Amino acid sequence: MSNNWTYFQAQRWASSFLGDHGKDPSAAQFILEMLHDWSMTDLLANNRQPMPVEEATRYQRAITRVASSEPAQYVVGKAPFFGRKFVVNRDVLIPETETEELVEWVLDSMPADKELKVLDLGTGSGVIGITLALERPKWQVTLSDISAAALKIALTNQRLHGTNLNQVESDLFARLGDQRFNLIVTNPPYVALSEIDEMDPEVLEYEPPLALFASENGLAFYRRLFAAAGEHLTPRGVLFGETGHRQEERIQRLLKELAPSAKIETRHDIAGRMRMIKVTEFD
Repeated sequence: MSNNWTYFQAQRWASSFLGDHGKDPSAAQFILEMLHDWSMTDLLANNRQPMPVEEATRYQRAITRVASSEPAQYVVGKAPFFGRKFVVNRDVLIPETETEELVEWVLDSMPADKELKVLDLGTGSGVIGITLALERPKWQVTLSDISAAALKIALTNQRLHGTNLNQVESDLFARLGDQRFNLIVTNPPYVALSEIDEMDPEVLEYEPPLALFASENGLAFYRRLFAAAGEHLTPRGVLFGETGHRQEERIQRLLKELAPSAKIETRHDIAGRMRMIKVTEFD
């Protein structure tokens, strides 16, 4: 380790250190970009600049934490989503590319120029709801979550991005009264407890279990949601959700059991695995 690094030398050390510890070396670049709010071009432009001594110390500490299996996004307290940066900590999930694909599907499917009432159910850090509100200024978005700690992060992200959306601490629809929405979007807990052995230690150790796991093979939340959604959607309202890749058939059966008239469409992610659903005609 050195305290007379250029940014390039610091990054080279970090990549090598992470590789030696069996971690993804790209975190070396990610952490610098997030800490400075730099693009890759900015990083290249600063390659030959000397890194200040205090920063070198902080950077070494951050890289050591990543080498010990702490997710890089929690180390820097930020994560990218849909071209923007959002604040994250251990009270909320780290946003994933599948969730960006879900947001894309919603934006492509729903009318941009109508004043839709939208619910981001189980909002966590707020990435879905805030992104929809920024991309579709006419939509009236509400953020809800069972976790008060998660809603604090969502509020921080609202301030960061200049939105002023209604936030409600609620288990499912418990505190949403008789409101009805044109659109409900959710990235709920859907991981089956039986899948724990297959998960990354980083996720198990650091991400909030409340936001990850559901009983009934991961479908307990969806059972409650499908049973209640009809009362909280407008007559032509639509529900979009992220799901587990092994749930394609089970989730369709569950919907048929709880809302026989509803129509479900599934969508696969870039890797070809079913990860998203769109449900219509709940009434």
